[in-house]
Amino acid sequence: MSIEVRVATAHDRQSLKEFYAREGLDFKNLTSRITPAAGGIASETMFIVAVTDSMVVAAMRLDIGQDPLLGKVGFVQHFEIEDALESTDLGKRMLEKASQIGEERSLRCLEALVPEDRKEVINLFKTSEFKEDHKEILLRKDFKSRIF
Repeated sequence: MSIEVRVATAHDRQSLKEFYAREGLDFKNLTSRITPAAGGIASETMFIVAVTDSMVVAAMRLDIGQDPLLGKVGFVQHFEIEDALESTDLGKRMLEKASQIGEERSLRCLEALVPEDRKEVINLFKTSEFKEDHKEILLRKDFKSRIF
């Protein structure tokens, strides 16, 4: 099976929706979220996809923005791969494509915020020359739901 890794086009939108739905995620919600990088201001957003037979089998969102301290940076999020392909080199190829885009766009760095319990994803990033910069803890106080 031949798998092409590339930047998604408008023609891939429905396949992306279906892929993220298979992964238990809502594509519309993923596209409407503000990226935590660059102070929440992304000047460009794209999805990198792996496609075979017109079907998306892996995807990640790449936002490019301006960090006040670093300059132009990329932020990778929502990185998912079909379960059957997780043990292949597909994840590495996806990160190589993101790195290629980063170099072409003269980014200062690529960043990713990965939940601590996704050890396999963390290891994939580390084997692709990402290094742990620092740890953060997200703290949240929930309030009861409101009608309006």
